[in-house]
Amino acid sequence: FGSSACPPSSQYRGGSWNAPKTAAPKTSSGNMDDQDRLKCLAEVAEAAERYDDMFEYMTERIGTNKPLSGEERELFAAAAKNALSGRRSCLRTMKAEFEVSDDASTAALASGYSSKVMAELQDICRKVLSSLGNILIPGTPESDVLTRTFYYKMMGDYNRYLAEVSDKDHLASVSQAAADAYGAAMQAAEALDPVDPVRMGLALNFSVFQHEVLRNTQDAITIATQTLQAAMNCGDPSQIQDQAATLQALEDNLAQWGAA
Repeated sequence: FGSSACPPSSQYRGGSWNAPKTAAPKTSSGNMDDQDRLKCLAEVAEAAERYDDMFEYMTERIGTNKPLSGEERELFAAAAKNALSGRRSCLRTMKAEFEVSDDASTAALASGYSSKVMAELQDICRKVLSSLGNILIPGTPESDVLTRTFYYKMMGDYNRYLAEVSDKDHLASVSQAAADAYGAAMQAAEALDPVDPVRMGLALNFSVFQHEVLRNTQDAITIATQTLQAAMNCGDPSQIQDQAATLQALEDNLAQWGAA
């Protein structure tokens, strides 16, 4: 079992854990502009658990070059994460159960199927990174530190997902891209409250990246420990309680990594 990172975005919407999905909208499509129509379609696709469709609608919404609202930002993150999560799980299953089979034919077929799923995963990641790098981040003012932190965190996450399936020729460049994005996110996040859910999720995922991709466990421990200490020193029990799941994940990772 790997280290704990942020859960699928279907369980993390609007900055809170296990938030309910958006109800299917009831607005008449005849009164909608393109932005509202695509958002509505994404919400309908989410309700139907058609996450590939949801992702395509939100990608098209981003292509209108109008800034995303906070709700749309969460929809985009949920769509991408849910479109990806099944494929990541599939690759883990293929590797653990079939590609190591003593039956050469089964192993070969599993390897071929894994290549197909991996190509789909890489395509999703590249679409996310294109939306972030070409539209969303350039279109977000420096003063909007919350949104910039959110987007740079996503850029780090999706480069990390690419790193998980990259060959030796591409691993270094993808890992560096993830490190650069996480670094930019951490810098922007300094202006946020220590228990802000975006800042805490960033610290959690960045520490996992340090441990699992860069194999730099000591830096992972440092990030997780400093995040926990800052959260505990914030002085607001209700805020700490709101982030209980992230705090627990950080503590679990520290125990797994052998932190003193």
